[in-house]
Amino acid sequence: MLARSPSLHLALAGACLLAATAGFAAPPPGLGDALSVRWVFSMGADTANTRTPVLSQDRLYITHRGVLRCLDVRTGAEQWDFSPAPAAVVTSPILWEDLVIVGATDARLYALNAADGENVWQRTCAGAISPDPLLLEGLLMVGAEEMVYAINPRSGQATWICALKSTAKAGPVSDGSMLYFLCQDSSVQCVDATRGRYRWRSQFSHGPRTFDPVVGQRRVIVASGRRIYGIARSSAIAWTAQMPAGVRARPVLVDDTLFVPCMDGHVYTLYARSGAVRHRAALKLDDVVSASPLITDTDVVVGTAAGMVGLLDRASGDLKWMYRSRTPEQAPEAPAELGIYAPVVGGQDAVYCLTGSGDLYCFSPSAPDLAGPDFAEFLPEPGSALPSAVTLDMSVAVLDAGSGVDPSSLEVAIDGKPVEVSFDIVSGLALMRYGPLADGSHVVKVTAEDYRGNVGSTRWSFLTDASIAGSPESESRIGGAMQPLGRAPRR
Repeated sequence: MLARSPSLHLALAGACLLAATAGFAAPPPGLGDALSVRWVFSMGADTANTRTPVLSQDRLYITHRGVLRCLDVRTGAEQWDFSPAPAAVVTSPILWEDLVIVGATDARLYALNAADGENVWQRTCAGAISPDPLLLEGLLMVGAEEMVYAINPRSGQATWICALKSTAKAGPVSDGSMLYFLCQDSSVQCVDATRGRYRWRSQFSHGPRTFDPVVGQRRVIVASGRRIYGIARSSAIAWTAQMPAGVRARPVLVDDTLFVPCMDGHVYTLYARSGAVRHRAALKLDDVVSASPLITDTDVVVGTAAGMVGLLDRASGDLKWMYRSRTPEQAPEAPAELGIYAPVVGGQDAVYCLTGSGDLYCFSPSAPDLAGPDFAEFLPEPGSALPSAVTLDMSVAVLDAGSGVDPSSLEVAIDGKPVEVSFDIVSGLALMRYGPLADGSHVVKVTAEDYRGNVGSTRWSFLTDASIAGSPESESRIGGAMQPLGRAPRR
């Protein structure tokens, strides 16, 4: 069932939450060969939202556009929302027993009843609480400006308070005994999580973009620009890796492997302990990988700057499935709103993916899909008359809101003769070049399947005549060589 509602974001299981905070967790099981849309929840665009959602049984808690929302994970229906207006919620939610705890721009922590959103307690800190808090050994660890707090989550009272050397920008993350913060002076700073004592600062070279650190294999790992730094517990930089392209999202650490999403469409893999390249099959799409990927036992799920969601085989790198999240009315004039920037997350037989335009997709291998692809934007236009002495560039938009269009299934025939076709996954267009054609009426037939094997087909006709002068509309609209994108192997 595909349902649209006016308000949601993305979701994730407890294992994914651990991966986001500590940098590592056991990966969830594989997803099979293809996913289908279970529901979509639409809300206002926010390309800067990279907050991590939290899944708890049948509830999903998510911060979006300054508001904390509680949603039914099965349907995407909103249960309640909380906004400390005129302030805005800016942290990911933290679950503790029956409470949901968030930080806001008014320098306050708010503890809410998880069932109905009622305020239980609030605490004022030293400044805006922008880094995400962390629950560790029964205490809530919070960074606010240059201060670190260890807070009792039941009462909101501080157990200890410690000062950093500069303002916290991200964190804390922890290895179980120490807290690590990414700070605004391009440093990682360390605080003893048990005693609340400041330990050290490690400086690194700042790149165009710096992402939240991850912790594992006795390293604090920070990506900045094209460089990745592995910082030892002693504060020394143990290794530095230069990536072939700029890092575009926070790396993901699974076991001893660091998965690094980059501008050139690759998800590179490094050994977390040494920073050495881990040689394995290339994980690559023909677009910028703009979101932290979801790593399962067998798969890598990625989101791209053009709004594509792809499922890659973790061992071979083969593309098993790709979905175009852009709807037909979303033209590429505003590319930032079409991209996927929030982490792709998963839990309870589902994958959750938020687009910059504010659409949260819930994909599942078990979601039903009973309808085949639809077709639109025919070129040449049905019933049009064109010159016969030219080669025509023809196209048709192939759309599927369920499991997505399988590019390898496309078949095109003109006047009953098969024609070579390619599929541009970004634009959603099937592209054909054919001609010159004899005078008369010509019929184009297009057939396509989705990833669940549902078939859709269409046909339209147009005329050609040698007496018609001028270039056909299709020459100016498409033109040039066709380059197929996002092609997946036929199942």
